[in-house]
Amino acid sequence: MRKIGFILFAVLCASMAAFAQFGGRKGDVVVYVVSSKGQPDFQVMPNSTVNTQTGFVIKDPNDVPLEPFGPDFPSESRRKMHGEDGDVFNMIIQEEGEDSPHQELLETVKVFLAKGLLRLKPINESITDTPTGLYVPFPKGVDFGPNEAILKGIYLMWTPAPFFPATRKADPGFRSPIVPGNFTSGIDYLLSLGTYAGIVPWVGLRQIYPSAGWQQGIDSRLIEVDDNYGTKIQMLRLRPGRSTPLFKVNANTHLWVLSGKMTITPANGVPAVMKQNIYAFVPPGFAIRLSNPADYSGPGSD
Repeated sequence: MRKIGFILFAVLCASMAAFAQFGGRKGDVVVYVVSSKGQPDFQVMPNSTVNTQTGFVIKDPNDVPLEPFGPDFPSESRRKMHGEDGDVFNMIIQEEGEDSPHQELLETVKVFLAKGLLRLKPINESITDTPTGLYVPFPKGVDFGPNEAILKGIYLMWTPAPFFPATRKADPGFRSPIVPGNFTSGIDYLLSLGTYAGIVPWVGLRQIYPSAGWQQGIDSRLIEVDDNYGTKIQMLRLRPGRSTPLFKVNANTHLWVLSGKMTITPANGVPAVMKQNIYAFVPPGFAIRLSNPADYSGPGSD
């Protein structure tokens, strides 16, 4: 019953995603945010703040080299957006039409399906199609696959692994010892751990950080906090015409624009425009302001 419910829910989410753009309306900006190796809370800073940290960078993934997974995974490749000890952020690409084999994860990875339709093919079981918006934390040692991209897949993947790829081909009969006995396969287990972002409620930043100067129309969707790895994964949504206060995060922070177009302005720095599918790395303690430049036409706009 668990898998049947998941499939029905996936179909519902797929239809919703066609209209909702990751939970934003027309004109909204939605950003995928991963913070690690530090304290992930947002701290509002004075407008007089001057950044002294280095390492802030904005990247177009098309300018980052494409690295194949190797002969065992011919349909998959990556663009490494950021890499350091214990903190690697990858854009994973899976081309259509060729299976990725049964495999064993060599390290924890946290994956968000940002684009595409993934078909899961557990051996001797019914298939499951998973649409855009699925987030899954893959524990180290879990088995997964086979799988196939029905529509070209773009996955945003965080991992502490310094090596690549963080997986290896496994015998079709391999079953990971970390998969509990009440699950029929590694895929079945992973689906139980997964979350569709579309069902997670938005909460206003002014509610999370009262009296800190956050405007109405700036919201957070908390996807996962993992104390074992020191990670916090969330989405931010900025309504048209909204700007954050100047703020910092005392952790490595990865930003990926899922929809819309936003302006990012470092403290005492020059604004830059980030369009859909553009990435930024913000080092710990580096203060920024995020803005949605779209015109606001709601109540009080006249």
